[in-house]
Amino acid sequence: MLTEHAPAPSPGVHGKSRSRFRMIAWCLPPDNAARRARKLLRDRLARLPLAADVIAELEVVVTELATNAASYAPGPYELRILHDHGLPIRAEVVDAGTGSTLIEHLLHRPFSIPDRVDDLELGGRGLRIVAELTGGNCGAHWTRLCGTGQSGTGVWFDLPTQRHWP
Repeated sequence: MLTEHAPAPSPGVHGKSRSRFRMIAWCLPPDNAARRARKLLRDRLARLPLAADVIAELEVVVTELATNAASYAPGPYELRILHDHGLPIRAEVVDAGTGSTLIEHLLHRPFSIPDRVDDLELGGRGLRIVAELTGGNCGAHWTRLCGTGQSGTGVWFDLPTQRHWP
């Protein structure tokens, strides 16, 4: 684990402090970023009441994001899981690249069936899978890597919880 970060606790009931938000980040090695991200996510999600097929789909999502990061962006790479009131709510893969605008576009472009098989080679197919498997609950943003402080791109997806998904 690279780091655990929690903002200053907010005052709770009867003056007790409670930490509302936490983020855990792990370094992902370039040579097996996807495998490491998949295992870390699986281990975290095993604690939640999620069906095996949902966990399998989210493993596909994080595998695609980590593979894209290691294939197309400079390192270092991180997997982050954000928690609200102790419940994991979002995961993101972060790299030192500058592609957040393009990734955001590819994630949210309208789906169309290509006229020719060759059109499938234009790229972005994996991000289309991410968008489909997360029901569009995904995106990209500029951020800083926890380990180095470098600017980079975070590609996130919301995790299915009782509070966020049916």
